[in-house]
Amino acid sequence: MKNLLEAYRRGELNADEVQERLMRMLYEEGEDFLLDLHRGHRIGFPEVIFARGKSTDQVLAITRALFEKNGHVFVSGVDGEQEGLIRQQFAEAEVKQAHRLLLVRRGGRAVPKEAGCVGVITAGTADVPYAKECALILEELGFDLITAFDIGASGMHRPLLGLKKAKGADLLVVFAGMDGVLPTLIASLTDLPVIAVPTPVGYGHGGQGEAALSTMLQCCVPGVLVLNIGNSVGAAAAAARILKSFQRRAGGQARQA
Repeated sequence: MKNLLEAYRRGELNADEVQERLMRMLYEEGEDFLLDLHRGHRIGFPEVIFARGKSTDQVLAITRALFEKNGHVFVSGVDGEQEGLIRQQFAEAEVKQAHRLLLVRRGGRAVPKEAGCVGVITAGTADVPYAKECALILEELGFDLITAFDIGASGMHRPLLGLKKAKGADLLVVFAGMDGVLPTLIASLTDLPVIAVPTPVGYGHGGQGEAALSTMLQCCVPGVLVLNIGNSVGAAAAAARILKSFQRRAGGQARQA
């Protein structure tokens, strides 16, 4: 960008040419998509392809475009057919999976190291698939992870054991279905930021995450951040942005607009 502005200052490019080249740097346009190539630099979290509702051809085209530009790409909400075709079309790449999230990355790509450790916690074993989606994203972005699974409130000693295991984390992401009470308990026992994610785990009335979401929204411990049902990607994004902000301020860097 600096080179473009210098070329404009020297009169080598006019304003329209600078605008066109800047657009090519920031975006890539396909037949029915417009990729935000600068998002990772702008907000500290990359564009994630949401596969649900898109045709398989659209998913493959967008995945290929982001892969070629960035060397890695996350695809969320994939079904079995989409997963199989992505693995087939990207045979040259390393493909990692967590639940319905795929990471397609260029072999040998170096993972940048970020300062900060995230504790990823679940109330039950059925919540683990959502937690692993979040963990896969954070790991690829370069954060350290501590996991503590199946430490729900059906035994009051279990959250205490989980917190002990998560010692050393800078932030906690807590996944819970059923009654969704675990984030409240965890937040009442620590001064760490807590991100709460309800999962669609349960049965009967409110059993698809609605009851857990309501509990978390009514949390009596102030400051708990609540995501939508099953939003593991949003939880990873929130954790990454918070920790990067901590890191930037610790290094004395000003926020970039």
